[in-house]
Amino acid sequence: MKRLTHKQILGYTVGDLGINLNFQMMGFYLAYFYTDVFKIPAYHVGWLFLAARVWDAVNDPLMGYLADRTQSRWGQFRPYILFGALPLNLILLACFFTPDMPQTAKIIYAYVTYIAHGMLFTAVGLPYSSISAVMTQDQQERAVISSYRMFFAVVVALSIIILVKPFAGLFGEETTGFTVAVLLVAIFSTTLLLIAFTQSEERVQMKRESYSFKQFFPLLINNKPLLILAIAMFLNTGVWVTGNAVAMYYFKYIFKDESLFAIFFFLMLPANFLGTVVTPIITKRIGKLKAFMIGSIVVTLFYTLRHILPTEPLAVFVGISLIATFGQMMCSVTQWGMLPDTVEYGHWKNGIRSEGIPFAFFSFMQKMGLAVAGAVATWILSVTGYEPDTELSNRTLSAIEWLFNLVPAGYSLLCLVVLFFYKLDSGTYTKIIAELKQREHS
Repeated sequence: MKRLTHKQILGYTVGDLGINLNFQMMGFYLAYFYTDVFKIPAYHVGWLFLAARVWDAVNDPLMGYLADRTQSRWGQFRPYILFGALPLNLILLACFFTPDMPQTAKIIYAYVTYIAHGMLFTAVGLPYSSISAVMTQDQQERAVISSYRMFFAVVVALSIIILVKPFAGLFGEETTGFTVAVLLVAIFSTTLLLIAFTQSEERVQMKRESYSFKQFFPLLINNKPLLILAIAMFLNTGVWVTGNAVAMYYFKYIFKDESLFAIFFFLMLPANFLGTVVTPIITKRIGKLKAFMIGSIVVTLFYTLRHILPTEPLAVFVGISLIATFGQMMCSVTQWGMLPDTVEYGHWKNGIRSEGIPFAFFSFMQKMGLAVAGAVATWILSVTGYEPDTELSNRTLSAIEWLFNLVPAGYSLLCLVVLFFYKLDSGTYTKIIAELKQREHS
């Protein structure tokens, strides 16, 4: 199989900007939007985040099963991008809409729109990510694809998303401001996903054995590298979700300057960009697993250090955050670069090739990480007496500081521990590919 060109990689990975404009909006702003704009109590927000994942336990495996069985003139995974891009972004807009209604009705509205968004995000995001497993079987090419994806997902998407809050503030009332801002994000996201549909290509063609839905979980359980990697990703998601979810509160109540929110994340962009560029070079030398572990160590140490040291001078605070952000990007790039490898492992182990099972489980665990971290953060705020736009107690302020620093550090440390059990290194993967090719020709 010919090596991928930069044009092919770019044509596919630009879709991650569309996907992550959606995902980053939810991770950065939804908790703040619900508590401070839509005025839903933090306690209910926490339960909302978790309740949606109960349905995902059914929805995500079903989506993976459907994706594996799809055959169309557009391919196996691409039609979901074509037909799902617009509905996904319409429901994103609905999540950030603020109808005037009683509090109970608001809570019901939030449940319906949030759960619907999770379903549509899976219907688009899972097939989109699965394409990376059928573009190439080369480990380093997959690392490069992951790097491109993280560039668009974090560097570019983050550049746009951090402007949402300042932009919303231009309209006087944040209710109107958020609606207009999210409308623009939705239009941009839809356009980019449709571009990715036209430019992506499913190149890996292998014999496929069909499986029944009841086999989904046995096939999943037999794929130990996938289970371990998914747990690591769940914990790694907790790192950035917790920090991002409380960042608005941190700068609003700790620094007492909301404008620092956008400034801070703009200052983090060079570290994010450097991480996307340098990580493939590191993985080529030491492998994706070791790079993931090193990134986790960096995140754990420097998030902890940021909590211990005073926030002044600001230059030290920013410098420590830059190093932590670089480590975080290493983790993000490597985890997505490692996921397609578990497809071949599952094929080798079970005798059935499935992109849907690994990517469905990964999608579920990513959303679980988003939900659990968000729920824990909002519950802690609720328990410590958080009330929006008031003078917060020292207990609540301390909780915000812990959530911004030490809780993410704890997630990253646990992620590092889990990675010690991951055994699908480059040598093992090479042997698996050779054996699968031998089976294909026998």
